[in-house]
Amino acid sequence: MSATIGEHGTGSPATVAIERDGAPLEFELTPVEGRGASADAVLGVGVVAAYDFPIDVSIRIDQVGGPSAGMMFALAITDDLTPGSLNGGEHVAGTGTITADGEVGPIGGIRQKLFGAEDAGAEYFLAPADNCDEVVGHVPGDLRVFAVDTLDDAMAALAAIRGETDADALPTCG
Repeated sequence: MSATIGEHGTGSPATVAIERDGAPLEFELTPVEGRGASADAVLGVGVVAAYDFPIDVSIRIDQVGGPSAGMMFALAITDDLTPGSLNGGEHVAGTGTITADGEVGPIGGIRQKLFGAEDAGAEYFLAPADNCDEVVGHVPGDLRVFAVDTLDDAMAALAAIRGETDADALPTCG
């Protein structure tokens, strides 16, 4: 298909046929010049997840330098949507990217974030499991670091921090 789009070029619309719910549909789309190593004409579709919350969600993203606060944003929203306090009143810090299906991904600068969390008074830190190799041997003070792969793992760590489950049964970094 990319060869066909490349032959068509970027000068005029191309007819693209798809099937949705068993019904054929056609669209007129104009290819654009590709980026990077390929200067061929390309067509693309951007997919964006949209969420309708029963609460007002306002995130001051202008004060965040990248996607590393995704997990903590998701936990804050969950905290607003559920009764009680997810952290049980404890001072919990954390970091990690997050996907729409709740997978927590690694971030850069985790050592600095650990020290920043300790300086801010955090007793617990939720770290992406994929960052544990950078965490081991670099945990400041008495900060307790839980390793999380998913939002569910982060929720389990918070349940342990609240005293509802055994924290010693959870994975840690180190």
